[in-house]
Amino acid sequence: MKILIIGATGTIGKALYNSFKEEYAEVYAAHRNSKHYPVDITNSTSIANLFEKLPKLDIVINAAGTAVWKPLIELSEEDYYVGIRSKLMGQVNLVHIAKDYINDNGVILLTTGILAEHYEPNAVALSLINGAIHSFVNAASNEIGRGIRLNVVAPGAISGDFPKDKKFANHLPITIEETINTYKQGLQTTNTGQILKKY
Repeated sequence: MKILIIGATGTIGKALYNSFKEEYAEVYAAHRNSKHYPVDITNSTSIANLFEKLPKLDIVINAAGTAVWKPLIELSEEDYYVGIRSKLMGQVNLVHIAKDYINDNGVILLTTGILAEHYEPNAVALSLINGAIHSFVNAASNEIGRGIRLNVVAPGAISGDFPKDKKFANHLPITIEETINTYKQGLQTTNTGQILKKY
């Protein structure tokens, strides 16, 4: 089993890498500042260059992507485009490119979050992006072909990054262990087009 984790220095990506490398022989960690597997998901050429360096993969997990946090009244058009270029089109382009480098019956797992359907102040731009990715996965999973499963994990706030007794988007945070288990569920399910919510 050959697994790629993009965003392997973030809270979720690092935890996924550390967990998966104990279970699987070949786990590759990619991130913007990596010496071996650098990638900028806002740049399609960078994504393609990453896959050219790697063997044919069975699983691709993306835990990278950013957006602007501001109240609606302060959001500019360019503020929206920060997240559109990164977390939205970065993941969309990743799917388009990864599907040509992944083995038949492989898995592509994207990442969104609780803000796709629950309100949190100053998170309008991210809510827009998360909802768009859910719609993309719902549709694209029907057309990706070769038995490739395309799913998305939507976690809540992570305890540690966020106070465990404080609600985020009206939900208490989840543990990183719960988060990792949700990604593992995404790898094990035989279904495609799934939004795996954990909050």
